[in-house]
Amino acid sequence: MQIGDVKTSDAKLFLIKLQNDGKGHSTIKTVRGVLRPAFQMAVDDDALNKNPFGFALAGVVVNDSVTREAISKKQMNKFLKFIHDDNCYCKYYDVVYILFHTGIRISEFCGLTIRDVDLKNKILNIDHQLQRTSDMKYVIEKTKTNAGTRKLPMNDDVTE
Repeated sequence: MQIGDVKTSDAKLFLIKLQNDGKGHSTIKTVRGVLRPAFQMAVDDDALNKNPFGFALAGVVVNDSVTREAISKKQMNKFLKFIHDDNCYCKYYDVVYILFHTGIRISEFCGLTIRDVDLKNKILNIDHQLQRTSDMKYVIEKTKTNAGTRKLPMNDDVTE
């Protein structure tokens, strides 16, 4: 099929097929997020009269994504107690405690070096993280976005 042959109905059917094939709403939204501007470029270049992906996604596929809910403080404490008291998992207690009480991602935690931990000022410097490459090697890389680079305060318990 040529780009000029793609109609809005084709675009909608394509996205519906993705959902019927088991793709999640987030994936479908991403696919449309790539195709819509590509077809808009064709419209801007006068190769097409109308963007076949220029419709609201909500009217075409069902948003079956589930809103994630943060655990409660009670649930967190119960989980930490389980880890602390378990013979197998107790070795991970400090790590899980730090993750819960700082909000850093596991990849950021794994990328921490001694230079990133300022115990005197109770600050964690987050500017890099552990990543796995496509060939399954682990490397330390800068955070993906500028917003990911930050300095986080540590409370007294985390500092200990």
